[in-house]
Amino acid sequence: MSVTIKDVAKAACVSVATVSRVLNKQSNVSAEAYDRVTKAMEALGYSPNHLGRDLRKSETKRILAITASSEHSFYSEVAKGMEEAAAAQGYDVLIAATHDSPEHEMHLLGLLFAHSVDGAVLLGAKQKAEVISKLAENHNIALCLERMEGCKALTVTIDNVQAGKDAVNCLIEKGHRRIGLISTTTRSQSSVDREKGYRQALEEHGIEYDEGLVYFGDYDCRSGTEGCRTLLELEEPPTAIFSISDTIAVGAMKYAMSKGLVIGKDIMFIGFDNIALSGIFEPQLSTVEQPCYAQGKMVVEKLISNIKGESQDRGLYMIPHRLVLRESTGDSTADSKE
Repeated sequence: MSVTIKDVAKAACVSVATVSRVLNKQSNVSAEAYDRVTKAMEALGYSPNHLGRDLRKSETKRILAITASSEHSFYSEVAKGMEEAAAAQGYDVLIAATHDSPEHEMHLLGLLFAHSVDGAVLLGAKQKAEVISKLAENHNIALCLERMEGCKALTVTIDNVQAGKDAVNCLIEKGHRRIGLISTTTRSQSSVDREKGYRQALEEHGIEYDEGLVYFGDYDCRSGTEGCRTLLELEEPPTAIFSISDTIAVGAMKYAMSKGLVIGKDIMFIGFDNIALSGIFEPQLSTVEQPCYAQGKMVVEKLISNIKGESQDRGLYMIPHRLVLRESTGDSTADSKE
């Protein structure tokens, strides 16, 4: 007697509808349910339409890129690198945003579990490191831009600790000893690492860390404005401020200018990311440049190699950043330091 879909459902302890969704490669199936169904089919020898027993061998030539938000402009350069690397090998890239929702991120990953895409790249993952590590054991998943402490998945990023350290070292070399930091309450790994670099630079120059010089807000311009206001109202205000994003830094500079301070002379600023606004705003913002295109290109190249079975790479790759110096640090023309 041939095995039926009901037999598979019973063996997997799921509904017939769930088995049907797996067979039709629909996205609304959890990773756990997907694995139970596929294992049950293999164990029972169930072969839908006699087209093969192993659904894992299906190929779509599609990669899903999942961003935390669609608002960050540097995502466009990452996407460009991903798309060009994918196209060179006959793949397409689909892009979707989670809007910072872990639940929606897992829903989108359902496309991977159901084999509607061959691999997924997370740009700012919302799941815990252990969840991503577990998924990476059976699915082609990679992280880009944001590393996760303790996560065993292919990751392409920059050394955010060193980048933050380089930015603060630049301010120290220009004679500043009282340096403010504007960071975020959202504890992304990049924020944490840039803060660590800030503290390391101070420590290595014998400058005591002062928590009163650190402000935590959001990633928007308004938080930069509020952060700068808070820091400048201190009895001993900072003479320079490092912000963990350019958007925050621009907001901070706008507030300093509204108080009559001359940027690059009375107070200096360094941001992070080198978004287009940093070179357009007046005065131009000094910043740490992320090689966004290169990160996108590398992560897709390595992910496709995993998809093709050429490797099972779960390594951490850090691409060099560079410091771009402009008017906000008293540099009249754009300069860069590797």
